[in-house]
Amino acid sequence: MSQNLSRGRRHAWPGMFDVLASSVNITQDRITRSRMAGDPPDILLEPRLAQIGLLEFHRAEEAISEGERCVKRMRPVIEYTMENVARLFAKS
Repeated sequence: MSQNLSRGRRHAWPGMFDVLASSVNITQDRITRSRMAGDPPDILLEPRLAQIGLLEFHRAEEAISEGERCVKRMRPVIEYTMENVARLFAKS
């Protein structure tokens, strides 16, 4: 790993895989935002997973727990949307 010794401090530079993974994440985020702008979802669940890296499979339990917390946070929105969708189809 490269080190920057400017101003007497040692900073570890990101490795090639970290840079590549970040680039893929940025590209995927842009594609997703563009597609959602044209066809927005009825419900958007956004678990807070920024701190979990692409290949940190050992943190799966943490990611799943955050997914569950996200659903709990969004439950009122999910229920409201599902009720409205059910009403819409009932009228059809």
